[in-house]
Amino acid sequence: MAISYAGVPQTWKNIKVNVKANQPVETTQKLSEQLDGFQRLVITISNKGKESLTIEKIMVSIPLEEKVTDNLDIIYGSSCMGQTPLLRQNVATQTKKTSSKMYEMVRLSENKYVFAGTLSWRIFLPNFIFKENAFEIWSNGEGKQLKPGQTIEYEQIVLKRTNNWFDLLNQFGAAIAEENKITKLKSADYKGWATWDYYGRVFSSKDIYGNMDALNKLAPEANMIQIDGGWWTERGDYKTLRPDLLPGGLKEIVSRITSEGKTPGLHFDGFRGDANSNIYKTHPEYFLHDQDGKLIVEVNSKSERVMKYIYFDYSHPGARAHIADCIRNMKNNWGIRYFKIDFMRYGLEDGVKDRNKNVKSIKAYDSTLTSVERFRLGMKTMREAMGSDAYFLGCSAVFGPCIGFVDGMRTGGDINPFYDAFPERCLANLGNFYLSGKVFNGDADYLVFREAIDEDKTVSQEDVKHGHSMTLNEAQMWADFNKLYGTARLHSDNLMTLRPERKALIKEVFEFPAMEKTVPLDFWNHATKKQDGFELILAHKGKDIYLGVFNWNDSPKDYNVGGFGESNPIRLEGRHSKILKYGGNESFENLCQKLKSN
Repeated sequence: MAISYAGVPQTWKNIKVNVKANQPVETTQKLSEQLDGFQRLVITISNKGKESLTIEKIMVSIPLEEKVTDNLDIIYGSSCMGQTPLLRQNVATQTKKTSSKMYEMVRLSENKYVFAGTLSWRIFLPNFIFKENAFEIWSNGEGKQLKPGQTIEYEQIVLKRTNNWFDLLNQFGAAIAEENKITKLKSADYKGWATWDYYGRVFSSKDIYGNMDALNKLAPEANMIQIDGGWWTERGDYKTLRPDLLPGGLKEIVSRITSEGKTPGLHFDGFRGDANSNIYKTHPEYFLHDQDGKLIVEVNSKSERVMKYIYFDYSHPGARAHIADCIRNMKNNWGIRYFKIDFMRYGLEDGVKDRNKNVKSIKAYDSTLTSVERFRLGMKTMREAMGSDAYFLGCSAVFGPCIGFVDGMRTGGDINPFYDAFPERCLANLGNFYLSGKVFNGDADYLVFREAIDEDKTVSQEDVKHGHSMTLNEAQMWADFNKLYGTARLHSDNLMTLRPERKALIKEVFEFPAMEKTVPLDFWNHATKKQDGFELILAHKGKDIYLGVFNWNDSPKDYNVGGFGESNPIRLEGRHSKILKYGGNESFENLCQKLKSN
């Protein structure tokens, strides 16, 4: 009998750790086997000198004993909403931008995989790349300072060889949850309506109430209304509202929402302010400055105004006190129970530098901390201010540093009301299937089903938001995807102008049970580019199991799903989808093993 790859000894030889700093650094490494079969690599970094030292870069090289040839496939795990989705390349086609902040996995042959990932993001952001037959993991030191005699641990790295990628990723998700002390997730079976996709930053109380009335007629079971961005006077001034849009204030709107038995949700930008804000004018020290001591300002022209984005420095206790005060006011005075905190990637150094190319280094109040540490101080403050009973949805985030603080996470980029967005969001969201339900509740973004004929003059004037076409079968595909992934289903067209056949899709999604687990069966067949979405998706709610078949192509295609108990093949026209309910006796896990691709 052939020995399965899972039985191969987990040997990892000649691991090298190199820390670049302004004076000598001592490192140690220890490799130990965990109960889940992972080998955990613990790296310590120590300052044995008599003066403080500054870390510039950390590099870890883990050679593989197996020979990895140029034609072999590598998966780089999704690690940031909208910016770094799951990516499959072969060794020869990697680029300088090919990396992940979660994991990498090489497929050596059929049913043989080798894997490296991280369980923590507490001080540094690990970046996984593959180079010269080795896993390489590197982190920008960001000027992290160690005092004489101080020792810190690098992030927790795990390694594994396996013959089953599906089991591996499930174990990886469970290991992340355990490392970050996540035992049970909040229920997130939300159905409702949100302002953003149709109205953008310009909406009124009349728009909200009109859509609430239409929602109550369409779906009396709806249980949530979310007010998205644009309600504040200036970004960062989150206790004052634009009187031109909401003259009665949020308290009045929330009162109407709660009187109907619905949860009131609110969006705000948790990591940026505006140079015109009162909080900046009174406390410029609450924001990040560049290497020359100048305020970092990103000028961004929008359709209705020019934004001057600035970045909160959560190493400053005053900045943390300010955001906590704003959140407590939202909860205790306005009545908010669901917080969608957006643009979280701008709490990290890379997010700031990517948008401000003139910034060479960042000056923060506490220069001994990395941006990951500053970020986590901000997250801890927000979580404590909203309380354990509130729901915290993270958005536009690098996932790792958020884990352990958020209840839900947007796992794909913003949806837009045209077809090309759908396969891209399918890939982005389902690339994180192993985290959803274990580490956080996955959130696919809004239900959008409109085309130009469904819009009036109040629609957002951003190019991606209006004037597009979407056939009914294309809209059906986004409806079907949302039936199978994500526990919050919020519609975001204008219900007062949306045609009846499009409204029917909303009702269809609302009445479909929210799934407990969703798996892309063809995991190794896609993800070569952003629009290379998965086509075979298995999901379950309790004992009810569903198979979603999605033909994102323009031409008809046949799908062999005989293991699901269906007659083969299933033929789908281009840009069509179908959901099948399982009628057999196999368990969900067994079906995953039987139907998944190698």
